[in-house]
Amino acid sequence: MEASSSTKFAIKSLFILLAINLAASGFILVYIFVPLGRADAGNIDFFTLENGRHVLYIGLNDMHSYYQIIPTEEAIAIVTEIASRHAGGWTMSLAEGGWVDEHGVLTTENSLVWTFIGAEEDAIIAIMREVLSALNQNSILVERNDVTSVFYRDRGNGQ
Repeated sequence: MEASSSTKFAIKSLFILLAINLAASGFILVYIFVPLGRADAGNIDFFTLENGRHVLYIGLNDMHSYYQIIPTEEAIAIVTEIASRHAGGWTMSLAEGGWVDEHGVLTTENSLVWTFIGAEEDAIIAIMREVLSALNQNSILVERNDVTSVFYRDRGNGQ
């Protein structure tokens, strides 16, 4: 049985999106294509968030010594506690970052990458202010994207 042209288009689109995300972020994002015309489409719920996506890049080197003073697991616990007071959910990953200071010195450091989808701007600002102080950071890089995110839930599976 040959795949329909819409299925072929969806597969090509998926590979293109995966390649773009891998090239841009180093991470592969998973996309779910759901044919809305299916007979059981009445069992599918979509929850759409319009507030966009914020990605915070938080280095762990102390801003004065340029060395990591707070252990990574402790820093994760600190940011988790702060984020849980301001945002409903997030994804966190570990990374290694690097930057060149005003004297031309290259510094590499362990970094935390926190992604918030649908969080309010005020919540993100509050999180960054508290994290700056708690981890003794000079700055946090924030990436803001205006995206529409959709949560998918299939009620047909007893949920």
